[in-house]
Parts: sequence; C-alpha cells; structure tokens
Amino acid sequence: MKQNNVLKGVDLVILIATGLLLLVGLVILQSASGPSSYKFFGNAYTDFISQLQKGVLPGLFLFLIFANFSLKWLRKLSILGWITMIGLNVLVWMPGIGVEVNGARRWIEIASFRIQPAEFLKLALLICMATILFHLGKNINRVQSLLWITFVIGISAGIVIVGQSSLSNGIILIAIALSMLFQSKIKFKFIAIFAIITLITIIVSIFYPPDNYRLKRIKTLLKPEQVSSLDEKYQTDNNMIAVGSGGLLGVGLGESRQKFFYLPEASTDSIFAVFAEEAGFVGVILLLALFLTIIFRILFLYTQISDDFWRYILIGGVTWFTTQTLVNIAPTIQLAPVTGVPLPFVSEGGTSMMVFCALFGIIANISKYRNT
Repeated sequence: MKQNNVLKGVDLVILIATGLLLLVGLVILQSASGPSSYKFFGNAYTDFISQLQKGVLPGLFLFLIFANFSLKWLRKLSILGWITMIGLNVLVWMPGIGVEVNGARRWIEIASFRIQPAEFLKLALLICMATILFHLGKNINRVQSLLWITFVIGISAGIVIVGQSSLSNGIILIAIALSMLFQSKIKFKFIAIFAIITLITIIVSIFYPPDNYRLKRIKTLLKPEQVSSLDEKYQTDNNMIAVGSGGLLGVGLGESRQKFFYLPEASTDSIFAVFAEEAGFVGVILLLALFLTIIFRILFLYTQISDDFWRYILIGGVTWFTTQTLVNIAPTIQLAPVTGVPLPFVSEGGTSMMVFCALFGIIANISKYRNT
C-alpha cells in the first residue's frame, strides 16, 4: 500500500462532513441547553462554553494525535488500553470518585472534571477486538480463541450492563464486537452462539429484577395507555410533542418551547427532538443526510483498504457510530424506549465528544493508506 497524496492522504469527504456535523451540533446544543444553563448558572452560554472547553478542544487535540499516530502502536497498546479502561470503569463504584446521577453510577469526577468511562471503553474494545481478530486470523475457531474473545466481550459488556445499569451502552459494545466478528474468519455457528448469548443477556437484563426501570420504559413504549403514572411517559410524550410541533420547516432556530423544562434532558437524550421542533422535517432530513454521508463514506473507505486490522477498525467504528445514532434518535419518535446515550457530535457531553473525535482521527489516519 502507498499513501494517497491527491488529498494529502486524508479523506476530505469524511473530514468535511464530520466537521460540519460538529459545527451544526454546537449550534443545536446552544439552543437546546440555553434555558437550563440560564436557570442554573445565570448565563445561557455556560453549558455551551463547557462543551467547548471539556469536549471540543480536547477532542480536536485527540483527533490530531490519532490522525498522525503510527497505527502500528494501536496494536501494541491495545490490550493494555483495554485493561486500563476496564479499571477506569470500576472506579465508578469507588466512594469519592464515582458520581451518581439520576440513580445511576456511570461517571467519575476528578478535580471537577467529570467523565463517563463507558465511552472510553467503547474505543478500547474496538481496538482490542481488532488486534485479537487480526492476530488470530484462521485460528479464531479454536476453543481457546473463542474463550478469549468471549471473555473480552463479556467483561466489557457485563461491567457496563450490570455494574453501571446501562443496557444501551452494553448493546452498543456488543454491536461493535459482533460486527467485527462477521468480518473475521469465524464460523457462522459461533456467531449464532454469540448472538443467542447476547439475546439471553438482554432479556435477563430487562426482566430482572422484576419491575425495574428498563421494563417500565418498554411497557411505556408498547402500552402507554396502561401506564399508571404520568411521570413514566412524560419524556416520551414531550418528545413527540416537540417533533410534531416542528412541521415542515420548524418553529425557528432558538424558538423551541419544549426545551423550556418540558423535556428533562433537552441537551442530551432529547436533543434531536429539540432540533426537530426548531428545524422541522426539512432540517431533520438534512441532518440525517449528514450522518448518512459519514456512514456510507466510511463503508466506501472500507472497500478501499486491504489491511485486515484497519478493516476491523472501520467496520467496528461505523457500527458504533451508526448504532449510537439510532439508539439516541429512536426514542424521540417512539421507536425505542428512552435511553441515556448521547447523539454523536451533537449532544452535550465532553467524554462522548472526545472519544468520537479520537475515533474519527483514527479513521482519518487509515484513509491515508487507501489503495490507489
């Protein structure tokens, strides 16, 4: 392979589309976070500035590092990185470091800097799985190989689903791993076994313990008329009100009514609903077109790369980006239960911004080595 010098090596379509998504996301975030930011801090721009300082600026720094990082070091450091991120996720249970928000312990806070370790674990699992599958090659169907893969996936997903009560993030982790297994030389029967184990894990997580919040959210989605408490469908109803109020062209940028404390998570979980209200159907189509441009361009890049390790990274990365986008958007239009997953490059959250910038730095780096 030789480096493509026509576009200085980096795929400009991915670069420009991602940059546009980040800029559009900042505009959407400022609009969605303004009311709550003013209420709690006395300044409508506090959350916006925080996103710049704790998400965008360090994220761009990570992008530049990974875009120019020697990719061979990803393989060398992958296992160590995965172990480190597992340890970081364990810290959410440590008193004085772990932070509980809305009844869930998914964050750690050090010197007023709060991060969500599960986001870093997604990147660590992606690189670790790519390394394992690359080195196993045709030996992937051996018992010891399958046990090692099961251990890595199981520990990653289990620590998030069970330890942090985050089924949605667990599903994203599993989706990343399964997509990479499909790319590998593993026999289909083993993929089917992994899929069955995953399905059983999800079902158990939903129904145990009885009457947990996951089951309540699913019941609210499927049979809202049978929900005894209005609080249980409050966010779902207001999401639909926001989306429906947008009409064809929207009520205008900054003019959303639902963001004024009708939506409890206007700048994170429900940010797409706020955008749909302000930009309308046309705006939603344009935003989705931007997401699809990035997704299909990464898939096109995948067809131009022959190195197996990089192909694993690309297929796992695009699965991660796509799944997380769907998991965030689907609840706002009542296609899935309410979750707490940020919309890539749009939702408030410095950790998510940094990690996706790092991911796309790796993708930009890989694009330098397309076949010519």
